[in-house]
Amino acid sequence: MRTAARRDRTIAAVRLRFTGLLLLGFLVLLLPNSGLNVRPGRATSANHAVDFVVLRPVGPPVFLQFMVAASDPEEAAAAARRAVTTLIPGGHIAAGGVSAQWAPWGWKWSTEEIPVTVAYNPAGAPSSVGPHAVIASLQTWSSVPGSAFAFRYGGITENAASILEAGPDGENVISWASIECAHGCVLGVTSKESTVHEVDMLLNSNPEAATQSGLPADLDWRTVILHELGHVAGLEHSCPVPFGPCTAEELGAVMHYQYRGVQRSLAADDIAGMVALYPAGGPPPPSPGPAEVPVVLDPGWNFLVLPAIETAVIAAELPCLAAMYSHQDGAWKAWIRALPPGLQSLSGPLAGGAYWLYAPVACGALLRPAA
Repeated sequence: MRTAARRDRTIAAVRLRFTGLLLLGFLVLLLPNSGLNVRPGRATSANHAVDFVVLRPVGPPVFLQFMVAASDPEEAAAAARRAVTTLIPGGHIAAGGVSAQWAPWGWKWSTEEIPVTVAYNPAGAPSSVGPHAVIASLQTWSSVPGSAFAFRYGGITENAASILEAGPDGENVISWASIECAHGCVLGVTSKESTVHEVDMLLNSNPEAATQSGLPADLDWRTVILHELGHVAGLEHSCPVPFGPCTAEELGAVMHYQYRGVQRSLAADDIAGMVALYPAGGPPPPSPGPAEVPVVLDPGWNFLVLPAIETAVIAAELPCLAAMYSHQDGAWKAWIRALPPGLQSLSGPLAGGAYWLYAPVACGALLRPAA
């Protein structure tokens, strides 16, 4: 009798343990945001913004804005501090130079400096990140309705982000360098030199950086580049870091301080910031440098500011373009590739301005405006 009772208690305990494991399994499935829904071997992390003012051995101080994947703000700040010692040998962080709140840059680009030219150094970049990612991001910030701001792609350069160590070299550059990811991982850092209007962006080429976001998918570098270019343009984060409170509009902005997955188009808060900094309506800025304008189309609808150019030219240079729409004189006008010329309501030379363009696949070209 005792043996039978002991056996029954053992079976009941095993059943209870098995039932507990099943319940735990269901909880993991039902709570995707519980911190357990991550890749095997990857610690739960989030992205944090860390701002430093760094005193260099030579030259004026430089303002650094870091995007760091880390488990908490303290780990993020420590990772950024370690990066400072690597990127700026002999530099040290100014007392009170750590900012966990909105930090003003102190100036914006003048009318004479717009369009702001940004060059790209692809050395060390992941194979998935080509110049098109930079061009498309520059184009996005240059196509804000109601804003006079614009970037210009400066092409490929051999220069690197020089502000960090050597000081400004006269060129705004996006480049890559490997930064360790042992305890917190710096994804990117934008450096600003206020004595001369120059900004550089450095991205982390360490392969581990792409897997540090804490999300199921790898990091989308184009989203990171788009966010950092918002800093280059003069925007700060959309709400105070890290506690808020943030409005729904601020949470949805590209310039929100946390990376939350792929975001390749601007939100209303980003657009409002650009319009406030650079309202349209003033005299058109000068157009120095090469006349070609880079245009990149993503699959689906694209809202872009195009130069004054013949419709036939844009159709020939962008073979992926299927349709183009513009709202002019209170009515919609369209160019559709499948229609004969007599049925096109948007034909002849474009007058410049904003257009909706549809492409089933991606393509890009350098377009030369009409003389």
